[in-house]
Amino acid sequence: MKPLLAALLLSTACARADLVIVQHVDGSGQSGDQTIRIKGDKSRTDLAQQVSMITNGASGEVVTLMHAQKTFLKVTAAQTKAMMEQMKKLPPNAEPPKLTATGKKEKVGNYDCEIFTSSFGAVSVTYWITKDFPNYKTVLEQMEKMQTGSISAMGKGLMPELKDFPGMQIKTEMDMGGKKVSTVLISAKEENVDPASFEIPKDYKEVNAPGLNFGK
Repeated sequence: MKPLLAALLLSTACARADLVIVQHVDGSGQSGDQTIRIKGDKSRTDLAQQVSMITNGASGEVVTLMHAQKTFLKVTAAQTKAMMEQMKKLPPNAEPPKLTATGKKEKVGNYDCEIFTSSFGAVSVTYWITKDFPNYKTVLEQMEKMQTGSISAMGKGLMPELKDFPGMQIKTEMDMGGKKVSTVLISAKEENVDPASFEIPKDYKEVNAPGLNFGK
């Protein structure tokens, strides 16, 4: 569930307002609106009322809710720590890919955008970026904090640093060896998020994922 922003990923920092991001996702078997709610160190990503992912960026715990089955899969903070310890044994990740300006411009919705690209291995990404998005610097600052959390640390080097973006990403198209996933931003604004959004429904049953038995 990488497309934007990737999904998603938080850390403890100075006090900040809640943030709600809505975008449309297409590709890789996904099609529909995706909503990301951020409050403090927690985020919740909902995709077309099918699946929700709740992330605690400080501890690294991730809960995936599968609404049709009323089940949930939990990756505990201990499991996240174990995964990070395993990754430390691997060669260090490369530096984050840099944004490259194409010199091309295109209008997406109501926004005049400049087109940039980046690449990492077999993954190439095209970004439509605008400076016309309301309050985009504040939104990017909050999103940048998401890149420093426990979960994001495992994906370091896969996407450019948000501080390097010259504006707001209105559209993103990721090409993974011929498989494309595109996201189009609908809205991003400060809005109160209910703390109850990050709770597991009492009638949902926990399921286990094969192979996810370390770190318990």
